Amino acid sequence: MPIRTERIKALIQEVTAEFIQSELSDPRLGFCTVTKVDLTNDLSYANIYVSVMGTEAEKRTTMRGLQDARGAIQKRIAQHLKTRTTPHVEVKLDESVERTFHILDKIREARASDPDGGKGSASEVPPAADDGEDEEDEEDEEAKEDEEAKE
Repeated sequence: MPIRTERIKALIQEVTAEFIQSELSDPRLGFCTVTKVDLTNDLSYANIYVSVMGTEAEKRTTMRGLQDARGAIQKRIAQHLKTRTTPHVEVKLDESVERTFHILDKIREARASDPDGGKGSASEVPPAADDGEDEEDEEDEEAKEDEEAKE
């Protein structure tokens, strides 16, 4: 992606996060973080991804509040962007943070259920079965034959 587009994405993320944290006074908004911004190549649409911590009901309420504030967010972005047009803003819930925590919990559970408590290392993995066609083995055999021939 062009550097200009990357800079605009970063600016949109920064402006949106600052606006949500400091200037939006909607009581429906819970603890949320702007995690990512996707921008079309022609800069006409911006998807702003927001991570919301809390219950499912709190997430829905926060997302409704952010959807209602879309116009204000877009206006604030327009004030900071120096482009001819302002991208149409869409706010979406980003569940990747929660998925990450869920995966980490599953890993912890799997490690806890291991007989060694998940303390094993990769070096303790048994070697793969030898099929007799390994190049290193062939080279070793040739080297031994050469040494025997010299003696």
